[in-house]
Amino acid sequence: MTTVTIEIPDEILDHFDDLNAVRRAVYEDFIIEQRQRGNISLGRAAELLGKSYTEFFELLGQKGLSFINANRQELDESYQRFENVMSQARP
Repeated sequence: MTTVTIEIPDEILDHFDDLNAVRRAVYEDFIIEQRQRGNISLGRAAELLGKSYTEFFELLGQKGLSFINANRQELDESYQRFENVMSQARP
């Protein structure tokens, strides 16, 4: 794993209990951003953060984010495909 050094303004650091809390927040946000961009899977993101799927979903919810990584058109197309498959499966 690579170590990255960043500078954070003191007035922001004042909102954290200690440097470990800052490290954790920055790391969580980085991993979540990579997930939202589609660079890593949900499972990998959860694993990197040491969380279960459920805990990762809860973290996303706390941050007001969705675990679904798709735009509206992609969701609509996916739903249409699902409906087509389901209608063909019905007797």
